[in-house]
Amino acid sequence: MIEKVLSTVSKEFSRLNRLTLASLLFLLILQVVVSFFLHTISGNHTTSEWLREILLASVILLAVGAIALYMLYRTRIRVMNAIVQAVGSELHVLQGAYDRAQSLQAMASTLRATLSFERVVEQALDVCSLALEDMGVPRESLVGAVFLYDGAMLVPLARRRFLGSDEDKALAGKSGAVGEALRQAEPAVTDNPAGDPELGDFATFANSLTVVCVPLRAGYQLFGVMVLGIDAAVRFDDNHFELFSAVADHAVIALQNAQLYQGLEAEKQRLIDADEEARRKLARDLHDGPTQNIAVMAMRLNFLRSIATKDPQKTAVELEKVEELAKRTSREIRSMLFTLRPLLLETKGLGPAIETMMHHISESDSIEMRLIGGDKGSILNKTTQGVVFSIIEEALSNARKHAEADVVEVHLWQEEDLFVARISDDGIGFDPQAVRQDYESRGSLGMVNMEERANRIDGSLRVESTPESGTTVILVVPLATQGHQEMAVA
Repeated sequence: MIEKVLSTVSKEFSRLNRLTLASLLFLLILQVVVSFFLHTISGNHTTSEWLREILLASVILLAVGAIALYMLYRTRIRVMNAIVQAVGSELHVLQGAYDRAQSLQAMASTLRATLSFERVVEQALDVCSLALEDMGVPRESLVGAVFLYDGAMLVPLARRRFLGSDEDKALAGKSGAVGEALRQAEPAVTDNPAGDPELGDFATFANSLTVVCVPLRAGYQLFGVMVLGIDAAVRFDDNHFELFSAVADHAVIALQNAQLYQGLEAEKQRLIDADEEARRKLARDLHDGPTQNIAVMAMRLNFLRSIATKDPQKTAVELEKVEELAKRTSREIRSMLFTLRPLLLETKGLGPAIETMMHHISESDSIEMRLIGGDKGSILNKTTQGVVFSIIEEALSNARKHAEADVVEVHLWQEEDLFVARISDDGIGFDPQAVRQDYESRGSLGMVNMEERANRIDGSLRVESTPESGTTVILVVPLATQGHQEMAVA
């Protein structure tokens, strides 16, 4: 590009030189003609005198022309040098912008190709290094790290040329350049990192003359800060800050993608675990109930075959026992099917579904079941009702199997903007802490499942029990996010 510009300028100056020479030649001829004409008319001077005058005037004219040509030559040199400098400077700026754009494009490609936040951060630090090279600072001069919030503290996740003594240090993000960047949500610069109240604790920044802190944010949410240190005194302009902000935006997108992926993986694993636990629970229920009952019926039928002709009266008694056992097994299977897919919950709501489930338990286990405030279940939305039903079902199942209770009570009520469910029994009770510690060996996660389900609906669950004093399970659900607003207000 610059060669074409210089060639064009050179051609124009060559044309101007030819025009100047032509003008000098014309003036010289004109001078000779006019002088000869005047000499002929006046006749005051001899020919030799006229020739001397013409020669002197021509020499003066040629000298003026030579000076003009020399000035044109010098002007040409100055113009071409100025063009080289201006175009070169502009090309350097354009090349730097192109390199930064290419780096941002590479960073975006990395963002699309990987869910590794560390790789994207490394690419981000490379882009920042290019900005320093444009200012004449070697990229080896850059030290830096990305700090992310872990609770109330900022901990380093990705580092570049960090000293070993600084790798585990954290930032509070309350004061100094870091605090300013986080408060203003804009890049902040300090020319005295050693005197900074937070950065001064890092030996990595001790030799840095300039440190820039770039917040990592999405909307009003702050994820952390990117801290870059340079061992030279530099002045950043708006273009540099825009670049740093663009790099930070890419890093935040990578972080959100990584968090989303981790969340999806955790949710996937949770669903798998919940499915496996449901399968194990169903297998246990089938083994402890219908399977054993069917085995008993098979043995009784085999016994009946042997006594049918010998003792008809005893055969009739045994048949009644087999009939009662078959009815009990049928009720247990219906109860399991109802628990797996409570259609009544979808059609009638939480209260009727709990009442039906308690009726099934009462029939099969002869436990007195009480439901208070069943109509309060309607203040929850349909999805939340399903989760609350699962929690109450788990609590009732535990009471039926382990509590040896005579009475189980379920109480539902609204307390200000909260829905509360309490499941209590008068059974033998247990030590909740001991049960938690024994989960792995027991292969059951009943209490953990209830707590996880409560967390899914923004609720909280508390289990209160001591040996020989019964058990109480209390579930609290916020109506602001999980309730029918018109019913919650009423």
